[in-house]
Amino acid sequence: MLNLDFLTSQFLILAQEEGAKSSLQSLIIIPIMLVAMYFLVILPNKKEEKKRKEMIGNLQKGDTVVTSSGLHGKIVEFKDNNETVVLSVSANTNVTFDTSAILKKKA
Repeated sequence: MLNLDFLTSQFLILAQEEGAKSSLQSLIIIPIMLVAMYFLVILPNKKEEKKRKEMIGNLQKGDTVVTSSGLHGKIVEFKDNNETVVLSVSANTNVTFDTSAILKKKA
């Protein structure tokens, strides 16, 4: 009977040590995952957004663009301190969009 009590106590001690190791590993893994997420998700999105803002800032009258809704048109004029843009989509049709709706500039 004494051996059984000894084995049980040893098992409980080992389980507590494993639990402590597991907690320490969890505390180490979480920051590593956060750093990985930053480099894999957040940083590329920031770079893409910076490129897009630069492209929008360099737009001029006559440039052909594509909006986020898929509309293709030529820039006719800028309004409201470059907050909105008027696009010509056909011979007699002009449409006004926010400049933030412009997705890309066509070559």
